[in-house]
Amino acid sequence: MPEANTVQTKALRVTVIDPREPEKAKLRVAAYARVSSDSTDQINSYLAQVDYYTRHISSNEDWDMVDVYADEGISGLDTRKRDEFNRMIADCRAGKIDRILVKSISRFARNTRDFLQYMRELMSLGVTIQFEKENIDTGKLTSEQTASIYGAFAQMESTNHSSNMRFSVRMRMEKGLFVPPSMPFGYRLDGLDAVAIPDEANVVRRIFGAYLSGRGTADIAKLLNEDGVPRSHGRDRWYHSTVTYILRNRFYVGDSIWQKTFKTDTIPFQKKRNHGERPQYFVKSEHPGIISHEDFRRVQELMAVRGEQFTRSGVMAQSIFRGHIYCEECGALCRRKVTRGKVYWACKSHNANASQCGSRQIAETRIMAAAIRMQDKLRNSVPFVLQPMLDQLKELRELEMRTNSRLNDIDREIAHISERNHVLAQLKARGCVDSAIYLAQADGLASKLKSLRQLRRKVLETAGEDPVIQATESMIDYLQELPDSGGGIGPEFFESLVDQINTRDGDRVTFKLVNGLDLAEPIESVAD
Repeated sequence: MPEANTVQTKALRVTVIDPREPEKAKLRVAAYARVSSDSTDQINSYLAQVDYYTRHISSNEDWDMVDVYADEGISGLDTRKRDEFNRMIADCRAGKIDRILVKSISRFARNTRDFLQYMRELMSLGVTIQFEKENIDTGKLTSEQTASIYGAFAQMESTNHSSNMRFSVRMRMEKGLFVPPSMPFGYRLDGLDAVAIPDEANVVRRIFGAYLSGRGTADIAKLLNEDGVPRSHGRDRWYHSTVTYILRNRFYVGDSIWQKTFKTDTIPFQKKRNHGERPQYFVKSEHPGIISHEDFRRVQELMAVRGEQFTRSGVMAQSIFRGHIYCEECGALCRRKVTRGKVYWACKSHNANASQCGSRQIAETRIMAAAIRMQDKLRNSVPFVLQPMLDQLKELRELEMRTNSRLNDIDREIAHISERNHVLAQLKARGCVDSAIYLAQADGLASKLKSLRQLRRKVLETAGEDPVIQATESMIDYLQELPDSGGGIGPEFFESLVDQINTRDGDRVTFKLVNGLDLAEPIESVAD
């Protein structure tokens, strides 16, 4: 019987190697604060919040501090005006931040739209937000609805705060204790008092004297521009509307009318002219006058007489429309013609040969009425149309300017000082720096940061002026300085607002604005 084969197995000695614990990455944490630059409350000051967040973040071994982003003295209603907030968002997009600490939702955003927009974006980037006051952590939210409710609460809080502020202002007006936030040309605030500026006061007297001597508002503006007379708030050009505003302003006789404009009750708050929707407050002899009551009265009477004469004679309409009206059908210039005592504008090609162009003539009174309607509509919609457009143009311009070498140098310096500030705060938190030395050095760094940010804004404003931005700013300037009464158009209508007027078949006119926008206005039946 054959011998069976035997298989021998060798016992192997196996040593189990424990898995190596991977090193846990620290969470990169930043903090955002919005503080008032003139606040005397140290708890809410920039330095105190930097110190608080530095100690808070450093006390957690699993956290690594990125930066403290703080906007000073800026309203939280519009995120576009918060440079540090936007820098923080940019760092999140660049993958530098994992978590953000914020005192409250109202510090992060004051309206539900902005709150949800940035919360969604940050969550998509993997960045969580901890709102301390509301005890909300976006990393633990199961429903966006909860965040929406709290965002709405923050918006309501802002609305209530604004309502309280308006009530406080109204009470000060009623008691005669109101101090305007800004002064008209010729005055400045000295504490709580309006004080005349000698050089500007002389310009005001010159304007009133010139008008009483027979010069028109457009002529006065031209003379001031030729003489290089500066205006306030950095503006350097005088307009017919600017001169008219000064001539109609009772402030120059020492009287004040408060609440000539007001803001709406809901976000976004919009400034509107007060045409009786809110009470107004008249205060006689509230401050030293520049012009006598008699001269002011004579100017108002003369303006009323001249306005009536211009309307009756049609001289103004003739001078401002000439060379600006074109036929939309064929592109030819329109000519002014008088038929049986009535003034019309007709296409030159049609007049020469009716078969070349079929457009009809339009009465001048109807074009004037359409121009006034368009001007009034545009003036009332500055906050809804032109100002948002200007903001967007400036944002696009800023994106273009980010390749500017000087801007890049400033940005690098801002980053360098921010890093020094961060290191200093960490040293203070560890007890390596005396409090007095810390406060002195941190205050110096904060001052440098503020100066650099101001320089950055100045470079953005001055480097490479955009003609569309300039034209839009000129339009807003012109529209905001129109007299409250409105009712007409001046010679600079075609300098600062409208480039040309196109007519089409007698049923509408299209106004081509100086910034490239086209606005159509139907022709309405008016007494010719």
